[in-house]
Amino acid sequence: MRRPWHLSTREIVLPESGSSATEIDKAVAPTGDDLLILADGNTIELGALSHEQLVDLQWREEQESARQILSAPKGSAERAAAVSRAYDSIARIISVTWGSDDKPMSYGYDARLGRLILWILRRQQRRVASPRFFEIGYANGILLKLVNDAGFSIGGIEVSAKLREEACRLLGDGAESRLHLGDFLQRKFPESERSYQVIYWNDVFEHIPPDEIRDYLQRIHELLAPGGQLITVTPNWHIRPSDVTKIACPPRTEAAGLHLKEYTLCEVTALLHDAGFYRVAMPLFVTPRWIVLCGNGAANIKRLIEPALELMPFPLAKLLCRGLGLSITIATKRFR
Repeated sequence: MRRPWHLSTREIVLPESGSSATEIDKAVAPTGDDLLILADGNTIELGALSHEQLVDLQWREEQESARQILSAPKGSAERAAAVSRAYDSIARIISVTWGSDDKPMSYGYDARLGRLILWILRRQQRRVASPRFFEIGYANGILLKLVNDAGFSIGGIEVSAKLREEACRLLGDGAESRLHLGDFLQRKFPESERSYQVIYWNDVFEHIPPDEIRDYLQRIHELLAPGGQLITVTPNWHIRPSDVTKIACPPRTEAAGLHLKEYTLCEVTALLHDAGFYRVAMPLFVTPRWIVLCGNGAANIKRLIEPALELMPFPLAKLLCRGLGLSITIATKRFR
C-alpha cells in the first residue's frame, strides 16, 4: 500500500492556481466529497492534488495527528476526537492516493494471514463447536468477510466511521449490529458479545498511545474465553520505520507518523505476559505463501537473538524479521 516516495520540501500546491493550500483555503472554501479538514483546521480538496502531493499530505497529516494524540491526556475527549479525526482523514487520503474502482483497498490484509486465522479457528473447534472471532481495527472488513463466509461468528470495532461504512457495505445486511464504531476501551460489550475464542489485530498495536497499550491488552484478555487466543501483527522495531516516515527518512529512523511506538518482539512478549497471557508463541517461519506454525515457533531462541539484528545490514535484518515471523505473536489465555 505504501511506496518509497521521497518527501518534497516544498509546500503542497494546488495545480489550478499555484497558490499554497493554506492560501487557497483562506480564499475559497472547497466543496464536494473530496473536501478534507486538515489537522491544523484548514481545508483542502483532495481531488485537486497530484499523486505526489497526496503522499506529501499524508506525511504532514500523520505527523501533526500523532502530535495531537500524544499531547492529549489519556482517556480524554480531546484524545478520542484526535484519534477519530486522524484515522478518518488518513483513510480518505490513502483511498484517493492508492484506491481503485476495480479493487478495494487491502489496509494491510494478507491472504497468508487469512489462512492462518481460519486454521486457528478450526483448531479451536476441537474445544468449542462454534468459535467466535473478533477483530480490532477491521478497516474495510476484508478479513471479517472471509471469516464470516467460512461460517464463523464475527464481531469487531473500528475508530474510523468511513471504514466502518465500507465494511458494512462489504458484509451486507445484518452486519451493522456486529461492527462497532468507537473507542475499544470505552465500549461496553453486552454479555452476548463476550467470550471470544480468537481476537485479532493487524497494524493496530503500534497505533495505540504507549500509555494505553496495557489497558488494551487487559481488556482483550477479559474478552477472551478460557483457552482463547490473541493474534497480534505489528511491525518489528528492527525494520523501522514502517509507517509513512519511510517516504521521507532513511531506514532505522524512529517512526514519526501514526505509528506512535514500534515494538521489538521482546517488548511485545513482555506486555502480553503482563496482561495475563501464559503462553506467547509465534510462527516458525513465513514463506511467500504460508505462515508455518510449529510448537511455539522457537520463540525463546528468536527473542534471544533478536538484538543482533541491529548489527546486521538493514536489508538482511528486514529479510530475517519477515522470514522468521518476528512481527506475529499468538498469545493464549489460561484455560482456568
